[in-house]
Amino acid sequence: MKFIHASPDSYGFELNLREKQLLFKVLSLYPLIPAAHHRLHRAATPAAAENQALLEESLADHRAESRRRVQTLITNPRRFTPAGHACRWTATRAEMEWLLQVLNDVRVGSWLALGSPDLQTAKPAAPTPENAAHYWAMDIAGGFEMVFLAALSGDLPVQPD
Repeated sequence: MKFIHASPDSYGFELNLREKQLLFKVLSLYPLIPAAHHRLHRAATPAAAENQALLEESLADHRAESRRRVQTLITNPRRFTPAGHACRWTATRAEMEWLLQVLNDVRVGSWLALGSPDLQTAKPAAPTPENAAHYWAMDIAGGFEMVFLAALSGDLPVQPD
């Protein structure tokens, strides 16, 4: 993926066909973090239960809206314009920040599905046919996050045509 354009509120990328397919595939996994993972309180009080229900309702609405946005992004042919053997995509800063939230959900949700392994100090379990997709999604989502974060922070140099 090439970072080809930066302005105060616009970021442009060029993706080859495989990169576009990987991005679309990882986005299509959203959401992966279980709703029950988000807890306000550990205490079981009537107020805590009511507040937890409000949180879950709000999260469900947010996820539904984000899911619609993901579908629009990956199904709108005008968002990714052909450029030779690649395609170009331009996003606003707000779209990039939203996309980072979606990618982070996929990455963290995959990590949770793998049992929250401590990848720094412990040897992770070997991929199996049952968990390989979670390792793949965690890695690919993290890779896209790194590129997008570097672009947003100004640490990724623009590669002109």
